[in-house]
Amino acid sequence: PKLANYLYLLLKCGVSVAVVTAAGYEYMTEKYEYRLSGLLSFFKEKGLTEQECERFYLFGGECNYLLHLGPDYKMRAAKENGPGGWHTASLNIPEAPRNWDEDDVKSLLDAAEASLTNSKEDQNLKARVIRKRRAVGLVPKPDASIPREALDEAVLRIQAELQQMNAGKGPTLPFCAFNGGRDVWVDAGNKRVGVQILQVYLGIPAAETLHIGDQFLNTGNDFAARAVCPCIWITSPEETTYILKSILRLAGVDYQLPDPTETGKPECSINFSEIQRRTMAVQRMDVYTGEVKEVPTK
Repeated sequence: PKLANYLYLLLKCGVSVAVVTAAGYEYMTEKYEYRLSGLLSFFKEKGLTEQECERFYLFGGECNYLLHLGPDYKMRAAKENGPGGWHTASLNIPEAPRNWDEDDVKSLLDAAEASLTNSKEDQNLKARVIRKRRAVGLVPKPDASIPREALDEAVLRIQAELQQMNAGKGPTLPFCAFNGGRDVWVDAGNKRVGVQILQVYLGIPAAETLHIGDQFLNTGNDFAARAVCPCIWITSPEETTYILKSILRLAGVDYQLPDPTETGKPECSINFSEIQRRTMAVQRMDVYTGEVKEVPTK
């Protein structure tokens, strides 16, 4: 688990780590924990301190739902308002969610829903349109898939249509319309706003922020982050692992996992119960809606 180990070492060294994701389940923390179960289990096994846990964040829905890791290795909603609240910290960021008008959010999502519905019908896609509180998605029906070209077509169409809102001025709040690889989503807000909020909330300047992502085309949701911090464009988890290893190496941190020949442990052990747990988690949870489904027993 090199990637998990490198993230663990960064947290130990005082670095704040945030997963900024389009996945948005509001503040239903158990949904995010499903998606991060392997990483959180690793942190628990390694025994991060409470202070170190506090440096791990997740920003759901691009910039809508901020969570942090608690000392029990469970995700918790970060305080929004009042002293120390992230909404309060982002008061002077005009495009932050705290400053949105809910009527503007509704207008954006109404237009997005209409466009995605038209794309589904025009292209005869085996798909469904999902409406959330701050997002609308075009996702495949069970046991179906949507061709990449159809996903890109839906994104380009909706980007053009949304820019025609308000007499050609575009939406009055930031948004992100992107191809997620298997689906299309339109979110109120984007990762530029999410990164900006984290910088202000954590007191970290842009020059000390690094955003790593794999969606930097104009149909991707990492593209917007380029405006507020240095970015690295990766194409696989292996490349992310290499970047984190390079950071640790340059900082003079020993990043090697223990040698199994020295610890007496086998070089490779397969935890079949963990494999089954992860498989069942995927089967039980609809990653698009967060709905937990019953799995028939054989």
